[in-house]
Amino acid sequence: MDSGLKRFLDLETLFMKHLRLYHHPVGIFFEEKGKNRIVPELVPKNRLSFCQLLAFVREVGESVRLEANRLGCITAADVFGFKNEREKAIKTLKNYLSPSEAESFYDVRPRFALGEIESVVLAPLGKCSEEPDVVVMVLDGLQAMHLLDFYAKAQDMSEIPLSHNVNGAACANAVKALKKNGPQLALPCPGAFTSGKMERGELILAFPWKAFLKVAKVLEEKAEKGRVSLLGGEELVGNDVCRNCPLIKFEKVAEGEKCGQEAHT
Repeated sequence: MDSGLKRFLDLETLFMKHLRLYHHPVGIFFEEKGKNRIVPELVPKNRLSFCQLLAFVREVGESVRLEANRLGCITAADVFGFKNEREKAIKTLKNYLSPSEAESFYDVRPRFALGEIESVVLAPLGKCSEEPDVVVMVLDGLQAMHLLDFYAKAQDMSEIPLSHNVNGAACANAVKALKKNGPQLALPCPGAFTSGKMERGELILAFPWKAFLKVAKVLEEKAEKGRVSLLGGEELVGNDVCRNCPLIKFEKVAEGEKCGQEAHT
């Protein structure tokens, strides 16, 4: 295997093994016109939402290129700068916010300028051939907590401000991570919940690439000491800080003993 490809596969394996992620971390490439950076395996036949594509890539593990004519979501088309959808996007926001707040929220939401990018490629991290702009993970609260703690440790921070947005949880959060140059955590918005297969109420965590590498470094250091696995015992997450962890110990059943029989008599 090419050493460059192996690097990304090793990173994916690190996160899948030690954080027990349910799905592939997804690398997001924002491509300018004429500057395709990665060759995808698939393109959608129909107009789909970004949430649907993210669900497909993270669960199936195949890469996809999204262009404006294959995107069926007003919010994503707006934040990616594929179309000027201000009025339609604000109309959607009025389902959740007052008219004045809908306009204010729209105006501050990070987005690409109209025509700034031509396409978006989503690829499982293990299949990336070069560094993505952003890595998006769909995970639970415990997994997100550990990754944000790792980022705080790497950045020498004691607090990471987080915010909840009523719309654009997947698409806008990926753009926001890039534009704000830091991690972004989101609850699923109604679109992500219904279209993005997040019926368990999963969280969406996005890291710009350099921040993702910092998290990976802390994760790797802890993995070497056996302190990040979700399996329990000495490798239980937080073993180094949780006082109850020393109680979670096991011993092998002696050869010849029956199930349920006392180990020591």
